[in-house]
Amino acid sequence: MIKTLIFDLGNVLVFFSFEKILSQVSTLTGLPSQAIHELLIRQELQGAYESGKVSSENLYRTFLEEAHKPFTSQEFFHAASDIFIPNEPIFPLLKALKKQGYRLVLLSNTNAAHFDFLTPRLPILDLFDEKILSFEVGVLKPHPKIYSAAIAAAKCPPQNCFYIDDIPEYVVAARTHGIDAEVFTDVPSLQAHLKKRQLSV
Repeated sequence: MIKTLIFDLGNVLVFFSFEKILSQVSTLTGLPSQAIHELLIRQELQGAYESGKVSSENLYRTFLEEAHKPFTSQEFFHAASDIFIPNEPIFPLLKALKKQGYRLVLLSNTNAAHFDFLTPRLPILDLFDEKILSFEVGVLKPHPKIYSAAIAAAKCPPQNCFYIDDIPEYVVAARTHGIDAEVFTDVPSLQAHLKKRQLSV
């Protein structure tokens, strides 16, 4: 019996564009998009920031030193964070699950700037009983530690949890920890997965 539902954030509750990050940060800094991609991906700044190994201040300073023109940290993090579109069709489903008494846990690879940006703009986050965030836990999915944190937050055995994520690798990893999980594609498919598990919403 499912008691806790665990939801990913990106491309489940909100859609986002990495290309928009590159474009907006490029405009702000004067750096070409390829240089920004190099810093974030090839030099692994994105992963380090999302796992809490690099602070917001250090990330800002790194880009400021590389940039061709000055900008404030507020301008930088707005350019890097104003990239989200809420997946509004999933919100009534979350509200229905909450109303029926299910525990809700958020499990996300994210960073401090993105989560700070989203929190006041995405009231649906208030429905979640606990939030397991990579930059706070110190590791990224699919590291076992983050799934252990999610199971602890679920306050029930893993077999009584249901997890939804858009990345198949993370779903497979959740299953290795005993969590029932499916890949998110769209809300109707999610509703079908829930119905299969005797959750009527």
